[in-house]
Amino acid sequence: MKAEIKPYYDTNRKRLADIVPLGHPFTVYIESTRYCNFKCFYCIHSTRDIKDGEFQKLGYDIKHMDFDMYKKVLSQLKELPKGIKRIVFSGLGEPLMNPKLPEMVKLAVDSKITDRVEIITNGLLLKPEISDKLVEAGITNINISIQGISDKQYENTCGIKVDYNELVKNLTYLYNNKKNTQIYIKTIDSILKDNEEEKRFFDMFGSISDKIYIEHLVTMQQQMEDVKSVVDETKNFYGEQLDLNRKVCGQAFYFLQIGCDFDTFPCPVPGVPKSLSMGNIRESSISEIWNGQKRKNLLKIMLKMKKDTIPACKNCTCFNAINNPSENLDSEAERLLPFFE
Repeated sequence: MKAEIKPYYDTNRKRLADIVPLGHPFTVYIESTRYCNFKCFYCIHSTRDIKDGEFQKLGYDIKHMDFDMYKKVLSQLKELPKGIKRIVFSGLGEPLMNPKLPEMVKLAVDSKITDRVEIITNGLLLKPEISDKLVEAGITNINISIQGISDKQYENTCGIKVDYNELVKNLTYLYNNKKNTQIYIKTIDSILKDNEEEKRFFDMFGSISDKIYIEHLVTMQQQMEDVKSVVDETKNFYGEQLDLNRKVCGQAFYFLQIGCDFDTFPCPVPGVPKSLSMGNIRESSISEIWNGQKRKNLLKIMLKMKKDTIPACKNCTCFNAINNPSENLDSEAERLLPFFE
């Protein structure tokens, strides 16, 4: 096996408590589209065709991001202080559903805002032509979520039929023609039923990826109540034991998600309600939003250990499950609070 079995996070990070407040986000997620070709059981997209279901309750239109406004987003990100570590195309939809994605990637790379421009994708649309366009555009990382190791598992997980052999063939082409692009392939533990299936996963994809891992299923979207019954919430995304007493959402201090409607959110969770928006880029600049009072107020609530008083954050376990130890702010909350007064 060529790939390194390793979770996808940087273990050599500065302690977040030592560097906040930040003059810029470290990670920027850009929701290039809300269309998705899957209806995974753990995702709110599984409810999109249900009248008055959880997806419809969000009040979001299914559409692509406006391309001209996207260019405005890049120009505003470029005006922030240097230090954005990565731009990631991810959100409520499958990024490759937007036909302009390779062009969006190229513009982000050419803007030189960051050294890392990535996508998180289910990989089904990574045909050779698209893979070539992304590589030529300069994408640095392609993170692929595998939803099973057979046609049947894909149907059970995603609600659609796929040609599994064709999927593996396309990902093999990507790996063989990736140039400097790093390929991370992962699946979730709840899909693989035993050690034999885990071995098959590593055997299938370990030779066509740079890093590979079996991640732990977590409850990303709080609306998905049925998922909670099958999730072990004592473990994080990477299968490590959690500190269940954590109160402060570290992601909110370094994260910026930009949605299709250009609302801005303080976390990577797809499909968060508009009530959590810190401001809309059509009305205020990214700099004004990042340094604005609404964001500061949200961070103060976090540092006062009152996260659950924010309706969109109440009972959220994702903030804990996707963290790593360097992001834990609880013990420093009292010291950090005056920075946001």
